[in-house]
Amino acid sequence: MKPLYLLPILIAFVIVTGCTGLPSSVSSQQQLTLNQQAQFANNEYAFTAGINNIQIQNNQTIIVTITIANTGSSGMTMSVYPTLNDPVGQSYPGTAMFYSQIYPNHQSTQKGTILIPPGELAHLTQGSTLDVKFQGTSPIPFETAWSVDLSHLPS
Repeated sequence: MKPLYLLPILIAFVIVTGCTGLPSSVSSQQQLTLNQQAQFANNEYAFTAGINNIQIQNNQTIIVTITIANTGSSGMTMSVYPTLNDPVGQSYPGTAMFYSQIYPNHQSTQKGTILIPPGELAHLTQGSTLDVKFQGTSPIPFETAWSVDLSHLPS
């Protein structure tokens, strides 16, 4: 009988802890276009990130170039995880990009790849997004998404 008394307490605990998380505005932003910079700030972290270039090789490999500029007051390291999503919800995760020590008022540029299965490139048109998670030493990642149409990339 004791487990039945604990069930409402457990449900209340799950609901309360689920509602006390940080607001999404701390870690995510509105969807951006490719020419826009994402801006993040939280405690000692402050940086901007932008997509410099997207290239397609062999109709199967997407090469993404991302620059991070440290606008904060202390050095930072960052791991970046890109994921390309098509309009119908299929996701293609890319390789992680590692940014070693970026000093204040400095920037670093890295390239990462995303492999697309044969024949899927045609689905990555208007409505696709490049979701990017930025993970530093903070336990909370920063996230944003850029609108991407691989059939009409800017030159």
